[in-house]
Amino acid sequence: MAASGRISAGPEDRRRDIVRKTKNGLDAARARGRVGGRRPVVDDDKRAAILARRERGESIRTVAAGVKVSIGVVHKTLADTQHAAAAAENDPR
Repeated sequence: MAASGRISAGPEDRRRDIVRKTKNGLDAARARGRVGGRRPVVDDDKRAAILARRERGESIRTVAAGVKVSIGVVHKTLADTQHAAAAAENDPR
């Protein structure tokens, strides 16, 4: 019975080592200035174009087609802008 309990510890130790090494590698990369993840689709120019077109009353589909991004990206950009504006209003400074 005791041996079967120890057999399952092997994979747990391996997993723990993999997690530790992965975190260490990500921390080392971050220290060197490398940031992981996907690059953002919307840069400052596209964000300005999306906001300006929407301000003029264009539909979200038209804005997305004109800026060559997905409808979801337009929705996310508008939502992020609204959240930032709300946060700025609530800032007591």
